[in-house]
Amino acid sequence: MDYSVVDPDELEPIEDRDCDLRLMSEPAGLENVAINRFRAEPGEQLPLVYHYHEQQEEAFIVQSGTLHVETPDGEYEVPAGSVFAVRPEAPQRAYNPENAETAVEVFAIGAPPVSGDAVKYEPDAE
Repeated sequence: MDYSVVDPDELEPIEDRDCDLRLMSEPAGLENVAINRFRAEPGEQLPLVYHYHEQQEEAFIVQSGTLHVETPDGEYEVPAGSVFAVRPEAPQRAYNPENAETAVEVFAIGAPPVSGDAVKYEPDAE
């Protein structure tokens, strides 16, 4: 398969997650990059806890709403149409605050597409 068109709304959401998560890489036939679509209602967190990746770079492309990202450097507000990039070993926690007026929809792209390299970050442990 050289080309693919994937509608994330046609994919089954991943169960037991705080927000709606659709895994897009496999349906698109991609092996070298992870692509996920998140939709978080007010008060929901994108699936992982405060964490960092040992190897993976990530880019969060905000399609609608405003993504909030907690980092050791402070809090970022990422509006629709913007990209929030994270280098390996940089702790972050992405969420939609409880007082948000709308859901936030984000496409997350990560490479390499490693599984199990997410490390829980505890800011008080430093």
